[in-house]
Amino acid sequence: MRLVLGVDGGQTRTLAVIADEVGNLLGFGIGGPANHIHEPGGIERVQRSLIDAIHGAFHNAGLPYSRCAAACLGMTGSSAAMEAICTPLVPAEQILFGHDTRIAFYSVTFGSPGVVVIGGTGSVAYGVNSRGDQALVGGWGYLMGDEGSGYWIALKALNACCRAADGILPPTLLQPLILSRLELENLKQLHTLLYSGKLSRPDIAALSEVVGAAAAQGDAVAQKILHEAGRELALLAATAIRRLGMEKQEVLVGTVGGVFRAGRSILRPFRTAIKRTAPYACVTSAHLPAAVGAVLIALEAIGVPPTESLVHRLKQSLKKRNLLKS
Repeated sequence: MRLVLGVDGGQTRTLAVIADEVGNLLGFGIGGPANHIHEPGGIERVQRSLIDAIHGAFHNAGLPYSRCAAACLGMTGSSAAMEAICTPLVPAEQILFGHDTRIAFYSVTFGSPGVVVIGGTGSVAYGVNSRGDQALVGGWGYLMGDEGSGYWIALKALNACCRAADGILPPTLLQPLILSRLELENLKQLHTLLYSGKLSRPDIAALSEVVGAAAAQGDAVAQKILHEAGRELALLAATAIRRLGMEKQEVLVGTVGGVFRAGRSILRPFRTAIKRTAPYACVTSAHLPAAVGAVLIALEAIGVPPTESLVHRLKQSLKKRNLLKS
């Protein structure tokens, strides 16, 4: 029985999945973040994250470490330099390397035409039309872009806390909720923590969950931030749709990433903005984890197409491991 490997290398963590050629998921492994290789220690961090995830998947599957028939790696900030760093570490006869947007795309459309929007630590959209044309929008990173991302939302929230403390904005639940989350007493302590560099970007991005909680409690400032985030993420998708000429089609638009867990506060403005460009668009969440989307691509590479029965078996394997809701 041939085995394949799927890897989702994100800004928060790296997830590796081993599957057989009929769609049984055999093992999962987790590593650290796989991003920003040009930072000091970035190359070593990516290598360690990838090694930990792959070895963990083999261990979890109860299999000896060995070569797979094919592997697909979807890595944030994909580049030739990232590929050169990662591919020597992957035990596979055939290696497919690309951006994490492609594996997220497969987790929604299974390879059919459509658009996917990732709202995680960063933000990006990717789409493919029926002619095979591709469009990538966003993904410029936290300094040059990432509008609507978890990091972007968190920075907006932190700024709102400061402006509320100065009396520029009205009081907001964000301040006590963020301080409680970080076990701090006041904004001065928060200022010291942030500028000390002790919080990583994923740590800061995780504060976007607090914004969702505040919005759910009716906080107007938090609701406004999420509304803006929804519109920014929709702009990425709408731009991809226009570039691919799918405005008049029943285009599938998938949402991937923790930002969308805020629910209606972000999905309502997201859907409304999408419909202005593509009135027949259908917005849906991912059907599979992105790492399993990578498994689908790896299986295609060895001649196993993403049929309904294959996808069904993958979903059943996830349910058995309590990794997919029914």
